[in-house]
Amino acid sequence: MLKKLYCLLLSGCLIFSVNQLAAQTASSFDHYHSPEEVQQMLKKLGSAGNTKLHQLTQSPGGKTVSVLEIGTNLDDVPAIFVGANFEGNVPLSTEGALYLAQMLLDSSAYTQNVKWYILPQPNPDAALDYFSEVKTGKSTNLYEINNDGDEAIDEDGADDLNGDGLITQMRVKDLEGAYMISKNDPRIMDKADGGKGERGEYKIYTEGIDNDKDGQYNEDGVGGINVGIAFPHLFPYRHADAGHYSGETPEVYSIMRFIFDRPNIAMVYTLGTSNFCMVPPKGGRKGGANLERIKIPARYGRMFGIDVSQTYTMDEVIELFKAQVPAGMEVTPSMVAGFLGLGAAVNPQEEDLVFYKEFSEEYKKYLEAAKFNTETLDPEPAKDGSFELWAYYHLGVPSFSMNLFTVPKVKEEKKNDGDALSMDEVEKLSADEFVALGEDKITAFLKANNAPDRFKAEGVIKMMESGQVTPKQMVGMMKQMPKPDKEGELSEKDKALLAYSEKELGGAGFVAWKKMEHPTLGEVEIGGYAPYVETTPKAEMIDSLAKAQLPWLLKLSKKLPAFDIVDEKITDMGAGIYKLEIYVANNGELPFPTSMGQRNSQPAPLVMVLDGDFELLEGKMRTPVGSVGANQVKKLSWLIKADKKDITAKLESAVFTDVVKQINIGG
Repeated sequence: MLKKLYCLLLSGCLIFSVNQLAAQTASSFDHYHSPEEVQQMLKKLGSAGNTKLHQLTQSPGGKTVSVLEIGTNLDDVPAIFVGANFEGNVPLSTEGALYLAQMLLDSSAYTQNVKWYILPQPNPDAALDYFSEVKTGKSTNLYEINNDGDEAIDEDGADDLNGDGLITQMRVKDLEGAYMISKNDPRIMDKADGGKGERGEYKIYTEGIDNDKDGQYNEDGVGGINVGIAFPHLFPYRHADAGHYSGETPEVYSIMRFIFDRPNIAMVYTLGTSNFCMVPPKGGRKGGANLERIKIPARYGRMFGIDVSQTYTMDEVIELFKAQVPAGMEVTPSMVAGFLGLGAAVNPQEEDLVFYKEFSEEYKKYLEAAKFNTETLDPEPAKDGSFELWAYYHLGVPSFSMNLFTVPKVKEEKKNDGDALSMDEVEKLSADEFVALGEDKITAFLKANNAPDRFKAEGVIKMMESGQVTPKQMVGMMKQMPKPDKEGELSEKDKALLAYSEKELGGAGFVAWKKMEHPTLGEVEIGGYAPYVETTPKAEMIDSLAKAQLPWLLKLSKKLPAFDIVDEKITDMGAGIYKLEIYVANNGELPFPTSMGQRNSQPAPLVMVLDGDFELLEGKMRTPVGSVGANQVKKLSWLIKADKKDITAKLESAVFTDVVKQINIGG
């Protein structure tokens, strides 16, 4: 009964076999589409004008992986690549990609001078799990991986012991266990904290038996590789689900091959669990460079007057650079590492965070105007080996991700904390007004809003008085930081998931613990959160969630760099010699390339090419334009000797449409 109820609530339809689902009309968004239906829908969408369907590969399980191309037939236009549901267990993101494709076909406003490549289901093997008789929430394909290194492959997967059609957890009493039943809710298992005198009483397993009798449980299931963590950037080689190397599984290799063969891809969108639209990419990762013995490259030594024969610590380099940057500009280790090219790039460039933060604020205002609830659990950070990180760090293009659904936060009644101010109230105060509140009220504010322990009233006051931070900036930091769980309460996530299960799913999102006899472990209890409860709302919500959020991606597409030759200046130097100056404008709201793109020389640069009957005295026939900021103009200059003839100036690009202009010399 629970299985039928849960599937009914999530999918919006009764349980059908895969073949029955595939037989449905794959054109509406009133149910989640199976892999077969996705291919049907792509073929239907691909039959419209200005479209082309590319079959990239077959998954290890024999499922087709396809990309839908939408837009102008011209080849020399920028393109946007949209990938969704790389891990296969977020079916809503696949629906979002299909919905976006339909939006693009319904209006030509966003496809006239740009191509779109839409990949709705790169991991169909894993995606099929949602439509199976037993749901596991798996994220791996059917590529054979011997996870436990024995003589058999895929021999010890999860088992539905209680027959409810859901793979949940088993808790087993064990003196060596690390877990205990939560003091705040008997449904939840907490890790025992020895520092608080707690002792574990249970071990936790995934529901199943020891099929290969090696003393381990469910360590080598069917498949596979998780396509969503198998891309090159920060490839998690210690994670069994990532495979042995990036590109080992055909889905990942074919996606990278497809993108590398199309250098005009200027921006990437990912629909999944992270949300760069809402929360800019996070830094804080440690690189592999030795930051205690930094060598300054000769070109920067000459530029800044630094002795390049010495080595410096990171702190010393920061002090050297502080004198060179504009007043008030913060010099950070990440900025220095990026500027000097120290080690691998593992953190976003400070210059790129400028546009990420700006667009994030615009997105929040957009959602507010649409009356869309943003009081939800925080989206997951992007995972190592993810597509969205690879696109930014390796391709060097703006990479935006979107999470179409997270569980709503539980709205709690405001406790009487001495009339503590809310974050919204503090955000509107000036620094002087905030300091005037006094230590007691500031302490009450920090406590009421569950600020991290390092936020003490005395320290915050000093920061305000010195101008290091404003109330608005402080509140912004508090909202971005992961909040510690409140003592004596469930975590914010558990509160939200349990409340969502009760209110929206009739309790079916959490399987109540029930005892049963296990063949090797003895008495166990089976229960826990149901698969997909955190990521997959009822099918009836697909349309409203997509309609409210996806138009933002269309708005972002209008922010692409756009180049033009806006002016030229010719100065007669005498004796048939002329100084030629050409002005190149970026009329878009994004720089080209990104700061990360500058660091790794991706994508291909803009090049100004001169052609005509003249002698070049100074400059180059093919001149790299270099970086051009958003809404900025850059001047290029040459010294030439020529008669009074025309010269052709061509702004050449592998990414954007070429711009050609005839320039009359001496006319």
